[in-house]
Amino acid sequence: MKKITYGHLAGALLLLSLLSGFIVAYQYEAATPFVSSVAIEAVLPFGSFFRSVHFWTSQLFVVMMVLHVIDLRHKVADGVAPRRLKLHWTIVALAVPIGIYALFSGYVLRYDATGQAAGAIAEHLFLRIPVFGEIIDKMLMNISGDGLNRLYAVHIFAGFVCWLLCTWYHLKRVRITLAAFGLALALTVVFCSMIRAPIDLPAFNAHLIKGPWFFLGIQELLRYFDPLVAGVIFPAVPLLVLFLLPWVRNSMSLYTLILMWTFAYSGVTLMSLLRSG
Repeated sequence: MKKITYGHLAGALLLLSLLSGFIVAYQYEAATPFVSSVAIEAVLPFGSFFRSVHFWTSQLFVVMMVLHVIDLRHKVADGVAPRRLKLHWTIVALAVPIGIYALFSGYVLRYDATGQAAGAIAEHLFLRIPVFGEIIDKMLMNISGDGLNRLYAVHIFAGFVCWLLCTWYHLKRVRITLAAFGLALALTVVFCSMIRAPIDLPAFNAHLIKGPWFFLGIQELLRYFDPLVAGVIFPAVPLLVLFLLPWVRNSMSLYTLILMWTFAYSGVTLMSLLRSG
């Protein structure tokens, strides 16, 4: 039996996320995001299950994708990999920030307390980017001007791009095996049958609500640093390292940097979790 890798599981989870996303999207309306999110469970047959599948497989896809990158980093490190492989790594690495943004936008789209907080903070951070901030916000979010219509379109497009990068392009070398898909499907069915996807009540003051688990560190940093540093520059560090990894001959400095970043972000995330209120 062929070994199941993180890459196999990431591809299988992405497929399950997209398939369940099509079903969930049937009931979702960007004009009434919270009401339609609740209606998915109330009106759509097995809606709670399908929403849970979409939520949890999306989370796990990003986790498995990051683990897949860590597992294969040695193949392109230290500048010894062929140029063709370096270019392939750099192109596929785009799936990481795109996948994270697709995951983040999914939180915002349900527009409960967590979604409102995440959307308000993210739009503020985009607008703090010098020169291009307003353009980026109008392209990716524009919640204050267009509601969730723009974000909904970007969410769907991001999922489509992840599929192209991780399958049509990348799967020329790594294919989703039947064993990996069967394992991912079995675990997803069991898990989502027992644990529902979370949803909160809408908040009157979204700025006082904590955002998604992977966003808590940024929220905590915003208490102490300028939004441009805490919400844009600091989160961009690991993504920049990811793209530079194949092109730097001595990658030990990059490993040290990413390790320090991980410890720092884990620490501020823990601070946010322990903070009362």
